Amino acid sequence: MGDTPLAGDMALALESSAYLHLFGRSGAGQVIERVLLAAALPEPLLDELTAMRRDAPVLYRHGVLTAAVAVRMLVASVGETRALPDVASAALVHDLGMRHLPPEILVHRDRLPVELAHRIAAHPLLGAYHLALLLGNHPAVAAAQGHHWRCGQGYPVLTAAPSRSVEVIAVASAFAALTQPRPYRSDAYDARGAADVLVAEAMSGHADGSTVKLLVHALRGGDGDPRAVRFGGSRDGHAPAENRHAPVDVPVRSVL
Repeated sequence: MGDTPLAGDMALALESSAYLHLFGRSGAGQVIERVLLAAALPEPLLDELTAMRRDAPVLYRHGVLTAAVAVRMLVASVGETRALPDVASAALVHDLGMRHLPPEILVHRDRLPVELAHRIAAHPLLGAYHLALLLGNHPAVAAAQGHHWRCGQGYPVLTAAPSRSVEVIAVASAFAALTQPRPYRSDAYDARGAADVLVAEAMSGHADGSTVKLLVHALRGGDGDPRAVRFGGSRDGHAPAENRHAPVDVPVRSVL
């Protein structure tokens, strides 16, 4: 990414006050930017990202933010390893399947009709297929397919749980989505409110608890052992006043 016209965008995630607790401590921002710039993707996917930046900037920003949050989670827990650029690459394109959906889905303000909800439920498979054609056996394919798995409560149905790196990308993706504006809510969650949502999902079995602990650990500065993290209770004042979001359920009978 460092040798592409997109290189300057890799720091955009680090500039928002919503991510101060993640990126503003102990030189974390410089490490994250270095890893993102080391991410490598073939030219057709760089073209896809360039087109996404032009035509669907919300999706493009979501990929960059997800990559930055995922890298921060892993740096806080295991340090800067050689595998991190591959994780960053996977996170940048994990939601590529959304590019194949009707544009109106991205601006829909109310509960999705069943037909559009089923289209949403198909996007992990569409993205995984697209990426597999270009990358073969690559972490990005697993990330695209598994980022909405939600411990078996989401979509699509998988024969085995995703790897830890895919779970990290999934939690990072959810955190990034919650902390950014969306047309179906009056405002974004702040970092504390987004963490509260993910903690509640972990407690109810809809998110991997160990991976959510990595996020909370990073938000708290990354000191100590993430396994020692204890979830706190939710607090008022960190969520949007109006939120019309409803989770998409996997179709009872797959349309694919």
